Order: sequence, then C-alpha cells, then structure tokens
Amino acid sequence: MAPNNTDALKVDPHIYYDAAATLITLTGQIGTLAGALTAGMPTYDGMGGNYTAAAGWNTACTKLTNDLHDAILAYSGALAHFSDILNIAGYNWDTAEYNANISPNKGTAPPQPALNTATPLADNSFPAIHQTTGDNGTGLTMRGSPGGDTWDAAPNARAGALKSAASAWNTFANDVQLEMASIELGQAHDAFNAVKAPEVADIQEALAALQGGVEGIKNSAGVLADALHSHSDNLGSCRQALMNAAASAFPKHQGQVTTSQDDTSVTVNVAGTIISDDLSHAFDTFKNTANGTDLFYYLSQATDSKGFRAALTGPDVLANLPKLKALKELPILVESGNADDNKKLIGELDTIATWETPQASLTALDLSKLDQYGPLVKSWAMLAVKYGNEAHVDPAMVLAMVLQEGGSLHTGYPKDGVQLWQALENPESFHPDPDAPGRAALSDMARVTGNALGYSKHGDTIFGQQYPFQYDNVGNSLGLTNIKKDPFNDVKNAYKDQFAGKDWSDLAGNDDLDIKTTAYNLKLLNEGAASQANDEIKASQPLDQFLGSGYNAGGTLQHSLEVADGKAHFTDDTSNGNNETAHGQASVRLVALANQILKGSGAYQ
Repeated sequence: MAPNNTDALKVDPHIYYDAAATLITLTGQIGTLAGALTAGMPTYDGMGGNYTAAAGWNTACTKLTNDLHDAILAYSGALAHFSDILNIAGYNWDTAEYNANISPNKGTAPPQPALNTATPLADNSFPAIHQTTGDNGTGLTMRGSPGGDTWDAAPNARAGALKSAASAWNTFANDVQLEMASIELGQAHDAFNAVKAPEVADIQEALAALQGGVEGIKNSAGVLADALHSHSDNLGSCRQALMNAAASAFPKHQGQVTTSQDDTSVTVNVAGTIISDDLSHAFDTFKNTANGTDLFYYLSQATDSKGFRAALTGPDVLANLPKLKALKELPILVESGNADDNKKLIGELDTIATWETPQASLTALDLSKLDQYGPLVKSWAMLAVKYGNEAHVDPAMVLAMVLQEGGSLHTGYPKDGVQLWQALENPESFHPDPDAPGRAALSDMARVTGNALGYSKHGDTIFGQQYPFQYDNVGNSLGLTNIKKDPFNDVKNAYKDQFAGKDWSDLAGNDDLDIKTTAYNLKLLNEGAASQANDEIKASQPLDQFLGSGYNAGGTLQHSLEVADGKAHFTDDTSNGNNETAHGQASVRLVALANQILKGSGAYQ
C-alpha cells in the first residue's frame, strides 16, 4: 500500500506481489502440463526393450527421463515456495513504508499475505515415469519343423509405447505455456531493476534460475521426444527390413516363408523342415540386415557416456537443477513488517545450491600436467580421483582433505614463511622436503605405539600440569589424512567389502589406504549426515564447509548428524584447541585449490 504523503515510495512492494502472482500462476500451469504428460505416457515398463544394440540408448533415455522428472518437480516446488517468499518480502517493505509514513491519512495497514496458495507437484500427483528397459521376450522368432530358434539380439522394443511416449513428450515440450513461462519470468526479473533494495540481486538470481530451469526442461524434453521418435520410427523400418530378408534367410525354402510382427517382435514361419545349417545362415542374414538398418546406425551414434548427443541451443535440464532444489529449501522469511529481515535472502540460494549439486566425477585428460607438482602430490591427486570416483564423492574434496590434514607434514611446509597452499598455487615455487615423508612415517609409528599405551598427541591437563595421556578417548589420528580409530571403524563397518581385513594401524605409511578411507569417510558424512541437514543448516554454510568441519571434528557420523539436525554445532573458537568451523571454511578454499590442480591444470575434466 503506497503512503499518502508526497514522498516517492522507495521500494514498490507491488513488484514483489506481481512477481509472486506470476509464480503462483506458473505453478498451476506446470501442474496441468505434467498431468497431461503423465496421462499420455505408457503405463508399463520396457518401451526400449533390452536388446543389446539399445543398451546405451536405454541408459541415456532412463537418465534423461529421471532428470526431467526431478527437474519438473523441483521447478514446481520452487515456484510455489518462492512465491511465498516474494509475498512476504513485499509485505515487509509495504509495512515498513506504511510505518514510516507520518501522514494521519495513510489508511489501513497492509494485510499479511496469504501463503501456501500454490499447490506444487508431488510424487503422488506426478509419479515416477515407467522404466525404459524391460524384457519383452525375444525380438525375432523362427519357426519350422521340427522346431526353430530365436535371435535375442533382435529389437524387442515396444513400438506402441515408444510412439506414445514420443507424442507425449513432444506435446509437452512444444506447449506454448512453457515458452511463455520463460518470457514471464524474464519480465518479473527485469521489473526488479527498478527496485533499490539489498536483496534484489538474490531475488533476480532466483528468478533467473527459474527461467533457466523452465528453458532447460523445455529443451531437454524436446531432445527426449526426438530420441523417442527416432527409435520408434527406425524400429518399424528395421522390423520391416527383417521381414523382407526372411526369404533370403531361408534360401532352400522358397515360397515356404511367411512373416508377421506384433508390438515387440517379428515372427518368421517356415512351412518345411529346417536344420542347423538353415538356422546358421538365417542368423547371419538377419544380423547383417539389422546392422545395416537406420535403427542400428542411429543407436550406435545417438549416445555417449554423458547421454544423448543432441546439440542444445540453450540450457539443459541439469543446468539449473541445484538452484531449483535450493529454492524449495530457502528458509521462509518472517512476516515482520521489517524490511531488514529480507536481507536473510542474501547469499542463501548459492549456499544451499552447493548441497544439491551432484558429486563430481573426473575423467583423465593428460596426467603429465600433474608433473609440475612433483611425484608426491601427483600420486595424491591420482588417488583422490580414483577413490573419489569410486566412492561417488567429489575428488577435489578428497584431495583438499589430503592437503589440509597431512599435506604440510609430508612436504615439509610451512617453510620460509610460505604455507603449502601458497606454494601449490604457484607450482614453480613448490619445493617439498625430500626427508619429510620419512619423518611423517616415524610420527605415524610413534602414534600407533602411543595409542596402544594410552598416550595421545592431545595430552591432558591435570591440576595445571600437562600430561601425555588422553582420558577422553579421542585418541591419536593416523596417516596422511589424520584418521582417528573411531571414524575408521565407522567407515569399515559401513563399507565392509572395501575395507575387509584392514585395521586402523594399517593406515600408517599407507597413502593409498589413507586416501581411500578419507573418500569413504566423506561418503559416510555426506550420505549419512549431510543428506539429513535441515534448511537452516544448509543456508548457513556450503556443503564443503560442513564436510570439512565434520571431518575435522573427529570424522564420526554421529556428531555430524547431530549438527545436521540442529542438535549440536561445530566449535567456532579455540577453547578446546580446535576451531571446527574455521577448519571447514579453510576446506572450502582448499577445494578450490584442489580443483585448480586437478582440472585447472588440464589433467582431468
């Protein structure tokens, strides 16, 4: 509500309200489109069959279908949730302006906005789409007297299901409402150019993520529709080619061969006696025929390790997915009437998005690029990638823990006032001490022995006297990555196959086992604790900081889980000799350095 004095309104709350109304409308639209999509899809699994030539295509189709399903759910939820945030932010400015207006004729106070007016999609209203791969039986059957055979490599995809799915996705991708949604979100974004408020940049970032999200959904739905059409159309011509080749497949039975097809297969009937030589010749004929069809060529070229090889003219479905998921998790603002409370939005979206970004995996490009860091760091980097990929955690986070925990001891840094991370930023200046690994190995052996005797590097203070005994059962850390006994046992128990026959003492002097354990410790912390973090925790720190603090705080799952639930916190002072929060913040910086070593160098992508 605008004040009635002559002062210009500093912030127009209607820009917030109008943007919220747009998001509410778009929530309903995507719900309608998703409902129509579901109604048009096959109601059973297996439209791609399970024949060998289609394996890569089926994998790519399943991945893209699942990604689109996740993105549509996230987009819908983000629209609904952020509409509430915009309404509250507008109300806070509206009320602040009203309270600041000293005119006695300023009217009634702005009403609090109605929340939860948009109904986002959910798993029950937009269920998971049926699986692409399925065993539909053999794709080609040969029948004669006294028997016959089958060719299991023949296409056994479901022609009708492929056609239905292609039509449903094509209709969805080309619906004008998706195109208009992008335009309307862009207009809402640009309207905030006229607003001078601290939270505007973050609001515009959120609206841009929504705009990119719907564009990615539209683009990728079009790619999926094209892939389904190509499989469907080429499937029909391939089956026709197999039927046309049937007579030449059984040259000794001219005039005795008939063919038929159904939704999943071709049947060849021979009205005569067929022997093994007949079948052998038929197999070769059908195989050569199929390999020469457009279907088999298309399937061989359509995909790579990342999915379909389609060229996009805009963002794909995954480009904005982390931010869409983050938007759903933004802590709701307080309807306080205090515009300063809107500042809570600042930075939260990017921070929460780090929790929703899939863990990276790396592929080698040119490992010689790591030579500039010397053989020791090169070996750490390669092991971090090996075990990071294996454990499905970010290899850069694994390498960051190596550099943070034991890298200095094993390289002889700091020296001459230069820290290890500073030296690695400029590898020409990195000169590790060749004797440092030996000293580190001796330190490990001392810790193993001391631990058995009850000694700890922490010691304990009794009546003002420092003793080398540790009475709180923290114990020594061991190995390149400073792993304590309890977290090692947690990891060993959680991943028995990977650590069978290994004990904590085996970490001493064993970089391979140390880095492997760290990778799986991060996996445990990520999947067991970070995945349970509440929205406030996600908004307060990036994921890498949470993992770095958790690792430094003993590495046990239980403590990190308590922090994730909000029942505990990481220490933020040095009163106990360890600032876990600062350690996590340093981890974030070291992940950036690790990414420079791994990817910036050109060694991996």
